[in-house]
Amino acid sequence: MMRLVPTGGHLRRGFLSALEKQGRAGVVRTKATGAKHTYECTGTGQGPGTTIHFGHHHQVRTDLPLAMGGKDLAPQPVELLLASLIGCEQATAVFVARHMKPRFKLGQIKFKYEAERDSTSPISLPLDAPQPCSPKLERIFGRASVSLAGGATETVERLRELESEVHRRCPVHRTLADAGVKFETEWVLLAGG
Repeated sequence: MMRLVPTGGHLRRGFLSALEKQGRAGVVRTKATGAKHTYECTGTGQGPGTTIHFGHHHQVRTDLPLAMGGKDLAPQPVELLLASLIGCEQATAVFVARHMKPRFKLGQIKFKYEAERDSTSPISLPLDAPQPCSPKLERIFGRASVSLAGGATETVERLRELESEVHRRCPVHRTLADAGVKFETEWVLLAGG
């Protein structure tokens, strides 16, 4: 179940009340920040495959490749982490572009990101021996190609401002960066919008 939390009055009072009555929304208020988002999901796994449910309408599956003992029926969990980064950066970019002064005329962003980690650590044996290295993602690299809305023009400096603000505000990017993942991503402005 995903909980929707209003900030700054974005959800109408009647809509929030209806969601709360259904048990699908919650508000956690704090003095320091005003409101916090909470997220919740449930999952059931069998073998290396898992089905994760979000509320009543969405589900995601994960699996492993055949070579790793899976059935290769769904993305690996780490691939979904990378997908979460792309989705979160896109949503954050739309918000930031809308609030830049003057507004950044964002068209679309085509992401091609890759993540890298040492593959030996998660499967090292024996279990009680020290791991040869950390199993965490070491780096994320790639390109975000930004096109502009019909006929608009922007400068590279403004693109850098958008990129910097997205990286500062995106919850998934911040979580990964704060965990020590090295980012080597490049945002480029496509010619002709």
